[in-house]
Amino acid sequence: MTDLASGTITIKKDVVAGVFIAAFAIGFSAIAWNYSFGNVSQMGPGFFPLILSAVLGCLGLAVAVRGIFSSAEQMTFVAPIRLLFVLASPLLFGVLVRPAGFLLAVTATALVGTLAAPRMRILTRLIVSGVLAVLATAVFIWGLGLPLAAFGRWFTL
Repeated sequence: MTDLASGTITIKKDVVAGVFIAAFAIGFSAIAWNYSFGNVSQMGPGFFPLILSAVLGCLGLAVAVRGIFSSAEQMTFVAPIRLLFVLASPLLFGVLVRPAGFLLAVTATALVGTLAAPRMRILTRLIVSGVLAVLATAVFIWGLGLPLAAFGRWFTL
């Protein structure tokens, strides 16, 4: 199931799909739970989303259980640390965009994202990050006029 030398994990596709479907169902039902449910004759705004989430959750569990007991096709995940780099990069952008500015936030985001590719050379990482930051700043701030500062309050005197 796990190949520790390459840092990959192999698991059945149906199990992963079922777990993702069930996770989406739990998320949607958590949101729908905040709305009034009502009853069948007078449905509230949370009635349909909650019922639909329950059906979706049951389907997700059924797919996952079927995947456990069948000889389904296998899939390979990348190393978890690489996945963390990819997931952390947009969070880093959200944290840095106001204080550091759009240009530095995109640069840092791209640098962290490229850490998911361990064989990429540092010079390539820097070039990709710099070009992406300049192009994103040109498109989103100068071209589309988004109200974000290219350089944040960290760079003001």
